[in-house]
Amino acid sequence: MLLSAGALAGLGLAAVQLVWRPTPGAAVPGDAVAIVNGVAIARADFEQALAAVATDRRSGLRAGDAQRVLARLIDEELLLQRALGLGLVRREPRVRGQLVSTMIDTVLAEAGSREPSEEELRTFYDQHAEYFGQPGRIRIVHRAVPGTDGRAREQAVALAAALERGETPEASPNVVTAPEALLPVAKLEQYLGPTVLETALELPVGGVSQPIAAAGSYHVVRLIEREPAVVPAFEVVRAAVRAEVVRRRGETALREYLDRLRSQADIAAGTVLE
Repeated sequence: MLLSAGALAGLGLAAVQLVWRPTPGAAVPGDAVAIVNGVAIARADFEQALAAVATDRRSGLRAGDAQRVLARLIDEELLLQRALGLGLVRREPRVRGQLVSTMIDTVLAEAGSREPSEEELRTFYDQHAEYFGQPGRIRIVHRAVPGTDGRAREQAVALAAALERGETPEASPNVVTAPEALLPVAKLEQYLGPTVLETALELPVGGVSQPIAAAGSYHVVRLIEREPAVVPAFEVVRAAVRAEVVRRRGETALREYLDRLRSQADIAAGTVLE
C-alpha cells in the first residue's frame, strides 16, 4: 500500500486533534482495520504504524493514538486512490520512476530469495575463475613515429635498433605512448590499440618488435616485464562468487519477467529516428 511507518511517526500525531468515528454497518474482515472504496487497510499495516508511533514517543501510546493512526491510514489511502485516479503515476516522472524501481527490486528480491547451493557456487567459480582474479600485467617501452611513409618507417627501424641495444630513446611529442609501468592488458590496449597490443603480448621478456603500422604511425615495442594473472582459491572469494551468482540470477529473472510481460501485452511501436 506504499505506506511509510516512519513518516507516520514523524508527523507528530499526538499534537493532531482529529475527531473521527467509523461508519457503522460496514463489514470489515478480521485481517483488516478498514475498507476504503473497496480497498482493505491491512491490520498488519495498522499495527506496524502504531508500533512506530509508540517507538517514536518512547513514553508509549496515549489515549486516542489508535484512532488517529487509523484516520491517517484512511487519509493516505484516499489520497493514494485520488492520485491514481488523476493519473499521477504516469504524469509525474518521479513517482513513475519510484514505482518502476520498486517493481524491479521486487523481481530481484524474489530471484535472490533462494540461497545458492555450494555446488552451484563452485561450478560457477570453475567456469568464471578469471573473473575473480587479478589479470596479468605487462610493462613495456613503447615508441612511435607519426606517418606511414618510407621515412617514418626508417625512423621506426632505428628506434627498434636502439631498443635492442637497451637504450630508451625520447618519445615523439606528436604521438601518445604507453606509460612504462605494469599495466593490465585491457588498460594497455587503450594506449596501443589492438594491433600493437597483440604484437606486444607475443614478445618474450626483453624482446623488441619490428615496426608496426597502426593508427597512422609506426610503432615499436620492447617487453620489459610480464606478471601472470593471479586467480585466488574459491574459499578466498566465496562471498564475491555468491554475490555474482545472485546478481546474474537477478538479471536473468528480470529479463524473463519482462519478456513474459511483453508476450502478454498488446504493444504497437511506431518508427523512431536513429
